[in-house]
Parts: sequence; structure tokens; C-alpha cells
Amino acid sequence: MNIALLGFGTIGTGVYELINLNKGRFADNLDEEAVITKILDKDPAKKVDPSDTVCQIVTDPDLIMNDPEINIVISLLGGMDFEYKMIKAALSHGKHVVTASKAVISEYFEELVDLAVKNNVILRYEAAVGGGIPIIGSLKEELKINRIHEIKGILNGTTNFILSKMTENNADFDDTLKLAQQIGFAEADPTADIEGYDVSRKLAILSTLAYGGVIRDEDIKKRGLSDIRAIDIEMAADMGYRVKYLGHSRLEGDAVYTTVEPVLFPRESMMSNVNSEFNIVSIEGDIIGELQFYGKGAGKDATANAVVGDVLYIIKTLDEGVYPAYLPMDKSLRKSGNAYFAGRYYLRAGIKSNADLEYVMSVVEKIGGRSNIIVSDDTVFFMTGEVHADVFDELMVKLKERISDVFYARIYS
Repeated sequence: MNIALLGFGTIGTGVYELINLNKGRFADNLDEEAVITKILDKDPAKKVDPSDTVCQIVTDPDLIMNDPEINIVISLLGGMDFEYKMIKAALSHGKHVVTASKAVISEYFEELVDLAVKNNVILRYEAAVGGGIPIIGSLKEELKINRIHEIKGILNGTTNFILSKMTENNADFDDTLKLAQQIGFAEADPTADIEGYDVSRKLAILSTLAYGGVIRDEDIKKRGLSDIRAIDIEMAADMGYRVKYLGHSRLEGDAVYTTVEPVLFPRESMMSNVNSEFNIVSIEGDIIGELQFYGKGAGKDATANAVVGDVLYIIKTLDEGVYPAYLPMDKSLRKSGNAYFAGRYYLRAGIKSNADLEYVMSVVEKIGGRSNIIVSDDTVFFMTGEVHADVFDELMVKLKERISDVFYARIYS
């Protein structure tokens, strides 16, 4: 069984070590040898381990796609367009594919699954969601018996690390983001993480599988995290809450409601106690009730473990000769934004004058049930009554027409 690896970065190196350098127990599961024989990398000077006599670095993808002896392609390139092109080419050439690309899978899910079926090959993407958490396989198993109607979770290690460190150290967002970048938890360009795209893509994949209809990143209502300040963490703690960055979808009839946003969880809740790079995913079915899956959501070893697990799955499936049926995705689902979600809200707004304060009060007055108003120097804090998320978002758009320094989070109960 010959394997090609596309991309030799951090995760690719981890996968190479597990398969070719016998780190772990990959080889113990096989009756015949499976090995990476070619690695695609743009740098021809890259080297494999000196003890490895079977693997070579190539810069031309055609040397992989046109190689009839390569059965499995592992795609870990990152980005969107080129990785999509490579995955599509591998499937079209009759090669089984394993990828960790949440961007490509969430955007081209239906097309790639159809292409895998057409070419009688297997497409696996366990590492695209939750790093080392086996959520994709577990979700597919539960769908054999259950109708899944809700998914929620902390799905991004970078933002969870930032919020955890802000809580531990009473630090501000910008300083903590820089720390995350210095130690490799955040990219040089952290936009995908802190603006919610990473969580949204993962939520789209899980929701598509769970609800039987295609949901894309663009269908999901999302709000970034960069407006949070140390004072928000402190205020939440004083009230008995912790701030977390949540991805959440709910199926009601044929309507799917989605949100990616900062929320306040009670301090004693499970979600509040998931810290650093760890993730948690909760699924709720009509028979089983709620199931939670916890583990490392990012990192070289956790993600490489999930990728190699998919490789083993393909090899075992080929040995048995019975291919799995892909879950149908034929439902017509209404994408209904975040109108389902409701609760009380914490709100902080910066003010520069009494006129600003009056403006903030006039906007919040429309909600009704406001309480716990605190005015401190140039900042006003509110706790609101219960309001639906879409209504509150519209009010905040109006508020931000005049007040730029605003942070708000729904209180989850």
C-alpha cells in the first residue's frame, strides 16, 4: 500500500513520523506494509529522514496523480484553491483521500462526496473537525439510530487558549493573541480563528452530516471575538460566569439555526472548564440524549493521530472489500440565521460624554428588562432581560453607529 503526502509542514511531518518512522503503533495494525513513497512540497531542498530509503520529495503533483502504485493521498496543504484542486484530482484519478482541510470540505462537501462515489474511492476527513477528537466517526454511528437535532461546542483551540489565558492572567486580548502567536497556537494572520471562520467551517461540516442537508460557512451567522477586553472577563467572573467562544446549530423542522459567538457559561458548567487548546463537542439525539466529546482540538500529534486513523480505516475497509455508504444529503433545509437562540445579555459600551450615555440607554431601553447598570468613568455595563439573538444583533448595529467600543455576549443557561 503506497501513500502520497501533500504538504510537509507541522501536521505533515507528524503524519510522516507515524507512518514511515514507526512512531506509535501504526504498523502493528497491518498485515502488509503501508508507507509514504512521495511527498509533495514546493521546496525541492526539503529532506526526509536519513534512514528512510523509500520516500522522496517531489514538486510536481503529476508525479503523484499519475503514479498507478499510489493508492492513498493524504492532503495537508492548507489554504483553499490549490488543496481543493489536488483533492479533486486525486479522487478523479481513483485514489482514496484523507484530508484535514475544514475549508475545502465545508465548501465543496457535496461535490467531493459525489466524486468519491463516482470513482469508487473513499474520502475521509476526521481531522477536519476537533483535531484528535473522533467526532466525525462517532456522529456517523449515532445517526444510524438517532435523529440529531443539536450540535454545540468549543471548536477552536486558538480562541480557547486566548480566553483561558485572559482568565488566568487578567490579560487583555491583544497581548494574549501575541503570546499565542509566539508559541505557535495562533497563525501570523489569525483572522480565520478570531473572526469565527474556523469554527463556522467545522460547524458546517458537522451540521451537514447531522441534518442531512448541505450547510456552508456562508450560511452560518458568526461574530468575532476581538472586541473582548480584560474587564469583560473580570465582570463575567464577578457574576459567576466564564466567557467561551461557541459554535452552535439547532434543527427545528426543516429550519437550521446557527451561531458562532462569544457566550457566558456558568462557572460550574462543563463548557466553562474546557481550557487551553482543548475542544469539546456536544451532540443531542432523540434517543441517546446529549453526548459530549472532549480532547485536544489542535496540535501536531493530535491532528496527525486523526489523519493516520483515517488511513488505517481505508486500509481495513479495502481488506474487507465492503465500502461504507455515504450519508444522504438530500434534505432541503432553510437557513434561518440565529433567531432561535435567546437569553439575557451582558453588554459593555465605552462612552465619552453624557450624550453617549443617553444614546446607549435609549438603544438598550428598547430591549426592556435591563438591570445591573453600572457606570464607571468612561464605560457603562448592562445586564439585559431575555431577548432573541437576531433582535439584539440589530440593536448592536444601531448602537455601533455612534459607539465603537462595544462588547456583548449572550448568557447561556
